Amino acid sequence: MRDRMRDVCDVPASAGITRRRMLTWCAAAAVAPPVLTACTSGSGTDADDSRTLLALADQARADAALVVAAVTADPALAERLEPLRAARIDHAAALDTAGGRTAASAVTPPAPDTADVARVRDAVVSSARAASDAVPQAPATQVGLLAEIAACCTTYGVVLA
Repeated sequence: MRDRMRDVCDVPASAGITRRRMLTWCAAAAVAPPVLTACTSGSGTDADDSRTLLALADQARADAALVVAAVTADPALAERLEPLRAARIDHAAALDTAGGRTAASAVTPPAPDTADVARVRDAVVSSARAASDAVPQAPATQVGLLAEIAACCTTYGVVLA
């Protein structure tokens, strides 16, 4: 799990915050309450679960496209934002798989004309909230994936602030 987290949610060293400290804060603040709630609930149907996962996958792709637009507008952001783009692409692929969608049927949204760090930050904070909100209704087999996504997006929301 630790190696997977390292690969999926790389926080740049230039951020000045250690990944371990940030993940600890994020897990305590954003992920733990929904995860604990998920232990007692899970009333969604398979179709609802799939729709939720696929919507989160689409949101991950939109976040990645937003990062591309921000880097296009300001190439100096590339080193800082590339790990986030890669993580969101990985999230989309994992969510597609969990939701039963094949890679061939996934649609990549067009990149917005312009974006900046503030817009990227707002998008990943929204994605963190959406993933965290999905945890209580998620089957136990998907809780870890959703918690990982929520932690990663929350971390970037803080780092980009």
